[in-house]
This record gives sequence, structure tokens and C-alpha cells, in this order.
Amino acid sequence: MIIEVSPFIVFKGNCEEAFEFYKSVFGGEYQFIYRYGDVPTNEIPCGYENKILHVSLPLISNVNLMGMDAVGDAHNSEIGMVAIGLRLNDENETFRLFDALSDKGTIAVPLAKTFYADYFGSIVDKFGVAWSFNCNIGRHPII
Repeated sequence: MIIEVSPFIVFKGNCEEAFEFYKSVFGGEYQFIYRYGDVPTNEIPCGYENKILHVSLPLISNVNLMGMDAVGDAHNSEIGMVAIGLRLNDENETFRLFDALSDKGTIAVPLAKTFYADYFGSIVDKFGVAWSFNCNIGRHPII
């Protein structure tokens, strides 16, 4: 079952600056903020250690403005893009939606277990709409 839908903005390196602005406009505090340097591997692209891997700013109940800095050419937009973020709590539904929306589209990040989610992945569908999937089953959702 989908439990939350959130706008997700992908930036070309200025995510932190943008979210500091959004925080000043909307108020509140970050629910989560992670940098690429927080990833527990050595696979961080050089120069991205302090860039934003994920940030979440609550706007209203069950609606968060989320964002990240794109790595390399992961997203081709010059000024960033908006993705629809789906947070789910059902593994089968996560895979069903991911497979259905990625049909004739492009998988940007394959759906897989991560250090912050039971399953995370992202796609751009056949219409050019970006979707981000985050599934956490029985544990505190991070993203």
C-alpha cells in the first residue's frame, strides 16, 4: 500500500542551498539529511562527500519536500528535475509498481536493499516522469 507521495527534486549540486531557502520559506526542521559521505562504502564519487544524498523537509502531515544532488549524468536536466517519491510498506506492491512504471522507461537506480531502506530504486517512465521508490517493512522509514 502506498503510504506517502512526496515531490522529490534532483539538483545539479546546489541541493543544500535550495533546501536552506525552502526551509526559510516553509519553516520547520529537516526530517532527515544525509550526505554522500554518510554512505558506508568507498564508492562515493570524488568531490561528492559533502553533497546531499537525501534531504526531507516536512511540509504538512504525510507530505515531505525531498531532494538530492545528482551524481554525474544520472539526470540530464540542466536545472534539476522533480520526481514523484513513493514511500511504501509492502514489498510485493513496491516491485509491482516499479516494474509497471519502468516498462518502456529507463531504470536510473535498480530496486535493491540499501543501508537506509529495505528497497530503494528510481526510474524515468516512458513519458519522461521520474519516480523514486522507498520501501520499509516493519522499521522506521528513513527516506
